[in-house]
Amino acid sequence: MAKKDFQNWSKDKLLHEYKELLKRKRFGIVWEDKSEEIAEMCKTQLPVLKEIKDKELLNDPNDPTNIIIEGDNYHSLSVLNYTHQKSIDVIYIDPPYNTGNKSWKYNNHYVEKEDRYKHSKWLSFMSKRLRLARKLLTEKGIIIVSIDDYEHHTLRALMDELYGEQNRLGTLVAIHNPGGRQDDEFFATAHEYMLVYAKNVNFAKVGRLDISDRKLAEYKYEDEYGKYKLREYRRSGAHSMPEDRPNLWYPIYINPKQLDITTTKKKGYIEIVPIDVSGTKRVWRWNPSTLETKKKKYIEIKKNGERFNIFVKERLDDNEGQKSKTLWNESYYSSAVGTAELKDILSDTFGNRKIFEYPKSKFLIKDILEITAGSQSVILDFFAGSGTTGQAVLELNKKDGGKRKFILCTDNEDNNGTGTKIARDICYPRIKNVMSGYTTNKKKVEGLGGNLRYYSTLLVDNVKTDNDKRIFTSRSTEMLCLAEATFDVVIEKKDLFAIYENENQMIGIIYDEDAIADFKNEASKHKKSFIVYVFSYDHTYNEEDFEDMNNLKTVKPIPEVILNVYRKIYKDLYKPRNL
Repeated sequence: MAKKDFQNWSKDKLLHEYKELLKRKRFGIVWEDKSEEIAEMCKTQLPVLKEIKDKELLNDPNDPTNIIIEGDNYHSLSVLNYTHQKSIDVIYIDPPYNTGNKSWKYNNHYVEKEDRYKHSKWLSFMSKRLRLARKLLTEKGIIIVSIDDYEHHTLRALMDELYGEQNRLGTLVAIHNPGGRQDDEFFATAHEYMLVYAKNVNFAKVGRLDISDRKLAEYKYEDEYGKYKLREYRRSGAHSMPEDRPNLWYPIYINPKQLDITTTKKKGYIEIVPIDVSGTKRVWRWNPSTLETKKKKYIEIKKNGERFNIFVKERLDDNEGQKSKTLWNESYYSSAVGTAELKDILSDTFGNRKIFEYPKSKFLIKDILEITAGSQSVILDFFAGSGTTGQAVLELNKKDGGKRKFILCTDNEDNNGTGTKIARDICYPRIKNVMSGYTTNKKKVEGLGGNLRYYSTLLVDNVKTDNDKRIFTSRSTEMLCLAEATFDVVIEKKDLFAIYENENQMIGIIYDEDAIADFKNEASKHKKSFIVYVFSYDHTYNEEDFEDMNNLKTVKPIPEVILNVYRKIYKDLYKPRNL
């Protein structure tokens, strides 16, 4: 169909075309977009970070540095679009389920079950955040979203629209309440879902779970090569007949005394072909050359009366783990496992009181991360709540020596009228105790290690004047350090310049162009490579100012490098959706 040229159309013709477009049926999700105060703020103010130094935890310089960001996750995600764009390997979130039980506020008001716009509000809320989150994922990145029946259908349609139906890896059903929700009218709901999407299905990988104790018990035999279980060498079921696999139909010869096996006809050997007890022709599992190569380690023969049965030894050492099924029914009971765990960790502060509604089971999150995240992955949870994802990451690192890092984003709202604040009274203390160790029921629990930096989001007036640019630059230090993972202070000259370092590099932040010479003099004392951020009223800088720096890696003008990101993400977010 030729593209229509609207340039010379009359007003009446344009109006007619618009009405015709409105009549078209569209497959997908449509909702009445609702404005959100938190997002609207970013039209006049821009989010930055402020580090809360007294919450810093430095257990071991060789451990990964993890991050907690306190504040509304819309603002946190905005900041992360500068500091971590295309840098997150896995996102796991457990967003509000929109059940109408006063667990979620929109524009400072609880969304009631009877609210006629409850689905539109929820979709508007989620759409903005999921769009921002998608920009953070690497090309091989994966996002997992927990949800229940209230919004499962709308979330799936929204994710299909934002991430692409072709990138949907699967929908997992997790049994989180084995007794079922007894106040349900017809069926007692016992499950919830995890929707799993890739940034790009062509690059995504999903691993395997550890072998369960039940499966492990199946490996009941052992020889000099290790534990194994037996499986018939003759195939059965689908694709097990000669017409299906003609190259796997052949005779095997067995020495009845020595139980030696070969594919070559020999004197004194009995010929066996793959015919089952019903007389149906089948095929073997391997071709003749593979059998000859592997028979010593992998074949076992048992005599049963006058019959000889051939088995394959499936070895435990060869097992790469269990392929995850879509039904998850392990220790995932949030109301029991998650609540009990959180009580224990924070018992020194809250005693035996219930302090958080429906914390996720760490076993659920550990399992989903184990198959989606590598040992060096960066993992984001921007609905972090009580911090279960952080604990799961730390426990995985302890288990396999990995260097995974987490970023937790959570607000500091009052926790269901209890007077406790979610970020500072629940999430942070939990992570602190898990990292450093704690005592519960007079029993000492060893810490898992790890380092932590804690930030809160702040809003700075939007940049309209040159003075606004200077103010914004002065508030951007923590963002720049986080973007480069360079935190250790070397020197700070207020309003002039600062230098920070990590084990591999240094960054310099020049707040005043007149301080460039002094900065370079200080930088010349160090051998590590430098990333330099220099204040500029526009997107340029004078290259000659830095051409004599031998250890210079790159120069970036600020605040323009940050403002460019904000212009892009907010422009994208406020574009009208296609009809």
